[in-house]
Amino acid sequence: MSVFLVASSFVTTLLIPQPEFEEGGKAYGRALAYLAHSYLGNGFGTVYDISTVLILWFAGASAMAGLLNLVPQYLPRYGMAPKWTRAVRPLVVVFTLTAFLITVIFAADVNAQGGAYATGVLVLITSAAVAVTMSARRRGHRKTTIAFAVVTVVFAYTTVDNVIERPDGVKIASLFILAIVATSLLSRILRVTELRVTEVRLDPLAQRFVDEAAESGEIRIIANEPDARDEAEYRDKEFEQRKHNHIPARSWPLFLEVTVADPSDFEAALHVTGEERHGYRILKMNSPTIANAIAALLLHLRDDTGDLPHIYFNWTEGNPVVYLLRYLFLGDGEIAPVTREVLREAERDPERRPLVHVG
Repeated sequence: MSVFLVASSFVTTLLIPQPEFEEGGKAYGRALAYLAHSYLGNGFGTVYDISTVLILWFAGASAMAGLLNLVPQYLPRYGMAPKWTRAVRPLVVVFTLTAFLITVIFAADVNAQGGAYATGVLVLITSAAVAVTMSARRRGHRKTTIAFAVVTVVFAYTTVDNVIERPDGVKIASLFILAIVATSLLSRILRVTELRVTEVRLDPLAQRFVDEAAESGEIRIIANEPDARDEAEYRDKEFEQRKHNHIPARSWPLFLEVTVADPSDFEAALHVTGEERHGYRILKMNSPTIANAIAALLLHLRDDTGDLPHIYFNWTEGNPVVYLLRYLFLGDGEIAPVTREVLREAERDPERRPLVHVG
């Protein structure tokens, strides 16, 4: 392709008069088509025009096929798109409407859209060159790294020069980036109170803790943020919750500790492990968010044992807006009210909803 591009540029420069390249000229935006009609006749030129349209159509179709493969795999996974984006047909409609919108914005101007296309291709090639250079450097291939670095610099210079000469590509790319970021954030905010857990699995020890708690009467769980994890921490936490929430003396609650793994993930499987520490029974799990994981575990315990579990929290001291932002981006924040809201949306029947206590 590179050879053809260089060769076609060389040939058109030699054979086409300069005035024909300017706006309004016969070769403006159609240099090869101009040569095809001028030197090989209108019949061949028409065939060339039709083949060009078909090639561009196939290029657009292949780009759409690529997006249809990429979007359902990544955006919904990170909560950056609604669930319906996993379906192919709605995405085809969205991408088709987007293509029509771009055509209208650029007034079906081939040259204007060509600038955007060229910028996109150059950015793609440059990013690939950077990735290959970094890969060669990590593998310790010094000569290969230098060679790829030189190629990367050439493509980077070409990209910058193209952006300066034809800024249409940056304009449309900026609109796309802004639209994607805005809609992705909106989608993540709207979907933030979903359960966001694909499955819940308890290891044998955690399952035994739950079964024995259910047999003793009620499943009572104290949410604990793991710090020192020494005996004093668990003793003080249990005393505080018994005092504020009137946990019966005959009831021996379980402790629940959630560690935020990767908050960029939107959904994850929940693996709960049991641990006995300083005489206290602890359920531990990793999750992208704390509140959603707790809600999912409570619903699982309800369905598994037939009993409504109780969960006990402390109010978090601090600015609620800050904690809201922490929840959206870091997966923690003010856990108690969010857990209750996730449970409310997941289970509409209050009589079947696990109980949340805050002291």
